[in-house]
Amino acid sequence: MIEWIWRQIGIELPADWECLQFARDPVMGRCAFADRHRYRCELSWRKFKAEPDFERMIKDYANSLESQWQDIKTIRCRGMPGLIGRRGDEFVSRFGAYLPGAGILIELVFIHPDERDDKLEARILPTLREVLPDADGLQQWRAFGMDMRVPATFTLGECKVEPTRVGLKFEGDTAADRWIFRRYALVDEWLKHPLRDWLAGQHDEFVRDPRPETITRGNEHMERVSGRWKPKGLLLRGGHYAAAAWRNQVDRRLYHVICITSRKNQNLHPQRGADERLRATPEFLAVPTSAQ
Repeated sequence: MIEWIWRQIGIELPADWECLQFARDPVMGRCAFADRHRYRCELSWRKFKAEPDFERMIKDYANSLESQWQDIKTIRCRGMPGLIGRRGDEFVSRFGAYLPGAGILIELVFIHPDERDDKLEARILPTLREVLPDADGLQQWRAFGMDMRVPATFTLGECKVEPTRVGLKFEGDTAADRWIFRRYALVDEWLKHPLRDWLAGQHDEFVRDPRPETITRGNEHMERVSGRWKPKGLLLRGGHYAAAAWRNQVDRRLYHVICITSRKNQNLHPQRGADERLRATPEFLAVPTSAQ
């Protein structure tokens, strides 16, 4: 089981379920997970002021599905209200939950290829939890092989998932605030220069007085660079710059993080290095070693 954390929602899912659809909207959205054959789970959220009347909501929902589903029943699993039924050749379960700290209404849908796997549901449902910002004002995101700590005031502005690269960009309330997290595969095929030189090539001319540094954390050798971020133009405000890159010894992926933080939010800027805000999670790599 692998824990995903997305938009203050944490849940543990089988390691071979991949996220194929995701939403960036913090108010209302959906993430969908699939195994190698079909979609298996859908997680939807919506901002809600208070916990709803789940019994009434589920009863109304069941009535609306009568023309599309067969054998509909209302149930409870691990204390969570829901309903089950057959939709064509699939068995579908839907459960509802409310996360009061985040003020989010959750709908969790399981899609079973033949019969309902209630044991799997019973393993997953108790792991659903809200993940609120910590005492330092940082929110946790855990997805696509990366465990990230981002200022709670930042929003997810971009997420790109490609076969050999994943990238997430979070944006703050000023033009200077943007934190970028990346994970690269097939590194031996394209990285032909020392990692320090590659990292230096990732920042633009707006980085002033760059200060490179090599450190060792555990058995990983990391390259860091820090400096001032000052775009051209008298009216454009600058900020702080920090970046880091390293290769994880387990999955051999290259991890890269850039933190550009305005002076307004300088208390949230990494004090030692950008790698403070990113951790590799090689357990997301659910493929045989010989196929990596």
